[in-house]
Amino acid sequence: MRAYLLLVTAVVVGACASGTGEGSDPDASGGGPPDAAKVDEPDADPGAPDAAPAPDAAPAPDAAPGTPDAMPIDAMPPVGPPDTCAQAEDVTADALTAGGAVRTGDTTGHADDVSLPNTCTGYTTDGPDDIYAVTVTAGQTITATATPATAWDISLELVSPCAATPTCHDGSDSGFGGGAESVSFQATAAGTYYIAVDSYDPDDFGGYSVLIHVQ
Repeated sequence: MRAYLLLVTAVVVGACASGTGEGSDPDASGGGPPDAAKVDEPDADPGAPDAAPAPDAAPAPDAAPGTPDAMPIDAMPPVGPPDTCAQAEDVTADALTAGGAVRTGDTTGHADDVSLPNTCTGYTTDGPDDIYAVTVTAGQTITATATPATAWDISLELVSPCAATPTCHDGSDSGFGGGAESVSFQATAAGTYYIAVDSYDPDDFGGYSVLIHVQ
């Protein structure tokens, strides 16, 4: 009997040790290997940032304001008034025609480029002047007549070269306010000669017409 009790006790103890007793079911007791520790996994890497969009090509700058268009090869710049020796208007082609070269102008505000002593016209030539040029051969005759548009006292000189004190070939200042003046010269040598529409006084100037012939 004692041996039987010992046997039963051993069986019960063994069963408890092996976890087969009541409540040893791992499912019921929540036993079993614990779930792996939960680690907050970062959201999936959204990936490398989108490449910065390439900037649009910079638009070509507008042409600078006021920039003139390219001048056509065969175009000539505007011609200003024949105010100075450098701006003298060459009228040779028209002067050789039957009608001669007819020009109108105004000496108001212009420079005094030809300033001769009174041996050329009988008076000084200190007023503002306009200058015309003709190119001739030896023996050709140059004539010119200048008429003021209003009653100012015009004078006229035919000279070479164009300079402040050139050689005077002929000059005229015989009239008074409103009167026309004329000059004439037969060229002794081929070259360019200049007709200066002028006045004796710096304060005498105005509009005029001039007729120039080469024969």
